[in-house]
Amino acid sequence: MLTGAALIASALFLFWGNRAEDDNAGQQAAVMLQKVQQTIPETTVEPAKLTVTEDGGYEYISYISIPSLELELPVMAEWDYDRLKIAPCRHFGSPESDDLVIAAHNYKNHFGRLGRLDAEDVVLFTDMDGGSSTYAVRSVQRVEPTDVESVQDSDYDLVLYTCAFSGEERIIAGCQRLTDDKDIQTP
Repeated sequence: MLTGAALIASALFLFWGNRAEDDNAGQQAAVMLQKVQQTIPETTVEPAKLTVTEDGGYEYISYISIPSLELELPVMAEWDYDRLKIAPCRHFGSPESDDLVIAAHNYKNHFGRLGRLDAEDVVLFTDMDGGSSTYAVRSVQRVEPTDVESVQDSDYDLVLYTCAFSGEERIIAGCQRLTDDKDIQTP
């Protein structure tokens, strides 16, 4: 009985700790998003590129919007575990070479709902100079954590990925850049 109670208490402690970390990440991302958006001049029709701006000791390349998930987040220039606790990060690639990969934690306030995307959902990428590119989701899949090739060597212009809640899989959204307004289907 005592062991069972200890296990339940441990599980609750872990749950609430994870929930607090998720909420903190959402709050930090919201503050950084506001700063990033204030830094960006008026949005232009120029395609997005990789421009880095520093703010508060962190470097940012853009913000992304995923209207179907009601999600808008800053994107940090470099990936590491500490940065992922604040906002999504560029893992590698760039919008100019159509091989941009963005990773984020599966926090509900980050990419936790990535698996809910549907084909044709829109992802908007606005760089630090106001250039923007629109992408359409073409594929959402689950892969093994060791399947690095699905992320690195995909044929997609933009890949968004996160861990599944189990931690035993990765959720990958492959996106294609839309080049013509008639290609854009907003929700």
